[in-house]
Amino acid sequence: MFKLVLDYVRKNKWVYLLVAVTLIIYDATLVIPTQVVQRLVDAITKQTLTEKGLLATVGFLVLATVINYGSAFIWHLKLFQQSIHFKFDMQQRAFHKLVAMRTPFYEKFRSGDMMTRFSTDVEMLQDMVGYGLMIILYAGGMIAFVIPVMFLISWQIALLGMVPIVLMTYGTYRISQPMENMIDEARDAISELSNEVLETVEGIRVTRAYSKKANQSSRFAQKTAALADRWNAIARYRALYMPMYGVMLGLSTVLILGSGVYFMKAGQVTLGQVVALQLYVVSLVEPFAMLSDFILVYQTGKTSFGKLQELIETGDDLEEDGKIEIDHLEDICLKDYHFAYSQASKKSLEGIRLHLTSGQTLGIVGKTGSGKTSLIRQFLRQYPVGEGIFTINGLPVTAYSRKSLEALIGYVPQEHILFSRTVWENIAMGKVDASKDEIHQAIATAAFEEDLERMSDGIETTIGERGVSISGGQKQRISIARAFIGEPELLILDDSLSAVDARTERQIIQNIQAERAGKSNIIITHRLSAVNHADWVLVLDDGRIVEEGTPDQLLAQEGWYYEQYQRQQAQGEEE
Repeated sequence: MFKLVLDYVRKNKWVYLLVAVTLIIYDATLVIPTQVVQRLVDAITKQTLTEKGLLATVGFLVLATVINYGSAFIWHLKLFQQSIHFKFDMQQRAFHKLVAMRTPFYEKFRSGDMMTRFSTDVEMLQDMVGYGLMIILYAGGMIAFVIPVMFLISWQIALLGMVPIVLMTYGTYRISQPMENMIDEARDAISELSNEVLETVEGIRVTRAYSKKANQSSRFAQKTAALADRWNAIARYRALYMPMYGVMLGLSTVLILGSGVYFMKAGQVTLGQVVALQLYVVSLVEPFAMLSDFILVYQTGKTSFGKLQELIETGDDLEEDGKIEIDHLEDICLKDYHFAYSQASKKSLEGIRLHLTSGQTLGIVGKTGSGKTSLIRQFLRQYPVGEGIFTINGLPVTAYSRKSLEALIGYVPQEHILFSRTVWENIAMGKVDASKDEIHQAIATAAFEEDLERMSDGIETTIGERGVSISGGQKQRISIARAFIGEPELLILDDSLSAVDARTERQIIQNIQAERAGKSNIIITHRLSAVNHADWVLVLDDGRIVEEGTPDQLLAQEGWYYEQYQRQQAQGEEE
């Protein structure tokens, strides 16, 4: 953590040099008022104070105060401005990491925990760079200026007066030790609370449908109570600090005044010097008290740094990115291909063989859990490559840059991820510089025109977070339009027609045939009507291809495909 902070300071060395210079001036001017009091008391005691001397002293004090205020303003401003920039830099680093990672990375962190690292943990590190550095610089400067001055006045009295402060520092250290585990627990409680909020927001429809609002409220109350208990425990330990400061300050005062009287009788110090020593000790209480704050800031910062580093350093287990930029897809080939998820004991795909050439449409069907989505995830490069041969255009898939490969693929997943923006903006995400005509063509291809006319603001309608204000079928067609608009060389529809009626499905399939002639398509579906135009169809069961061929060939085999086709035809006639 200190290396991270030091690297940031070096990167902005001129700003921190200005902070250091103004802080030295600030600390130096803090000593002046006590020096003035010392001389005034001594002058009054010796009856040598004159009106001219008093005015000069007051003028000097005013000048020192102005310089003190100006320097304090500069170093406060620059120090905390830099802490804000540090926060933004850390969030940028974390965000770049998030958008670059593939699916295995996201399986290692819960959403709420990730958000806690992205927000709370970054803010804790910001406190370390802002308030923490302020404590080190301010308290360190005060101690560096004040203690030598005290020892110059009388090292014996200064040493006696410092004993309680040293004891106070040791007591602070002892009190702070149990707080480290408490801070870890409190941070984990924040993460749990974030997870609870996210799950509640995402599942609000289910919560309402099952009338579980009371249960959710009770769970949330329990988690907030647990979080409050942890911070209350920390607060109890912190509450020990201030009484200890009061006791130690009182003890210091007794020691300084008592020894001061003794040394005054011996003629070794003056009354003004004794008063100055007492004022110096009082001024040291704040920086030493701030050092106790630094312990808490350091502990929370260290915990947050560990969590952030874990997020930044954790990989997605994918192979090193390829160097070849691919700009077209001629063929995709899998031979004796096997794949298993990292945490699974059983393979999700076994012995897969397929060959998809440019312009072909491949249908993939099978029972739920048969491995259909696992198969198309291989083309998306969301997981490490499995065992066997997987080539594109005759070269291993790992030879290609993942970014260039992604640019050739349009993907419509089962879970349709939409954003709290307008219909226009959600579709335009598929092509940054999309024209108005291209947007409307994509809408027409996805058979979404009639629905769009019924929306309150048409294409400018805001659809709500995750598409909460529209139906499942509308979500699917906006997602399909978003994939269409980029005119990808390979379009993958992963059960993306499940929420539309048969007539709309036929219309979309006809549009795909018309608009995507000469381009490749992969359609995963439970409705066989969606693949009856496909050039080749795979039937998966338990991760294996159990049937394959053209739709007509599969019907002739009278296997699973035939039985499913007959069942769906009968259901269609009944409807």
